[in-house]
Amino acid sequence: MGGRFPGDDGGGMTTSDTTTTAPETDAAVRTVAPASVAAAVLHRAGRAVLTILVAIVVLTLLWTALLAVFQVSTFVGKSPWDVWQYLFVDQPPRGVRPASLTAEAARAESFSALATTLGNAAIGFVSGMVAATVIAIGMVSWRPFEFAFLPIAIALRSVPLVAMAPLLLLIFGQGTLSIAVIAGIVVLFPALVNIVVGLTGAPQQAIDVVRVNGGSAARALLVVRIPAALPQFLASARISVPGAIVGAMLAEWLVGFEGMGGVLSYYNGTGNYGGVWTIVALAVVVSIVLYELMTIVEAALLARWGPEAGLAR
Repeated sequence: MGGRFPGDDGGGMTTSDTTTTAPETDAAVRTVAPASVAAAVLHRAGRAVLTILVAIVVLTLLWTALLAVFQVSTFVGKSPWDVWQYLFVDQPPRGVRPASLTAEAARAESFSALATTLGNAAIGFVSGMVAATVIAIGMVSWRPFEFAFLPIAIALRSVPLVAMAPLLLLIFGQGTLSIAVIAGIVVLFPALVNIVVGLTGAPQQAIDVVRVNGGSAARALLVVRIPAALPQFLASARISVPGAIVGAMLAEWLVGFEGMGGVLSYYNGTGNYGGVWTIVALAVVVSIVLYELMTIVEAALLARWGPEAGLAR
């Protein structure tokens, strides 16, 4: 077991050298990696909190300014303060909330709808990411599959989701399944493109090393391509979270029975414009928060398993 690797000259590393130094390397990773991961998470968490606060302040100012610039009627256009009163003030000014609706009932309706939408969006997000990953692996591993699926993907992508949604509701029914399918389609295509780029961008030299040592294409996929695609996969997950919420709300709007989309449709039909603005504000804030939470998860995973995970130890 003390021989040299093929092609080594007199100064090459021997297999015995590799055997003796590997435990030391592994020990360094085990002892130092948790600290570096924690540092990355804390740094990213601080930035995430700051980003959320700045985004909310900027959106609030823009919201107020646009209502004033376009002179939107107070009957239809509600300010951030109106939304606050809609949810938390027992006796708000007239027109902010229907007289028959208490603040407690308004909160119950709004946050119950939010919970339903988050559940639907989670199903769509997971199914969309899983489908995108499986399809991307199939396209990279087997060219005939790429040629067969690509026209279908282009056709589906070229049709607006608003036009496609009624057909999907007819196929999958007006329930959670159809909502999850629509949310999954919103997630699928952007994630698919990014993951394919990550898989095809794996270092060719590393793939050649696997093949020279007798590894199969599946082995190269497992140990080279998939780890190399981790940054693109996590970026896809991060940008897909708001899309999953939008897709779920669109489906709920068309179904009209549940979630923020359904409540939004109901409020709009009954003239409860305070409720409409409240639902939209909740959707925006939750999307921003979830996006920033995904950046923290992304930072943690990349610090532990990303391309530069071992450079700082």
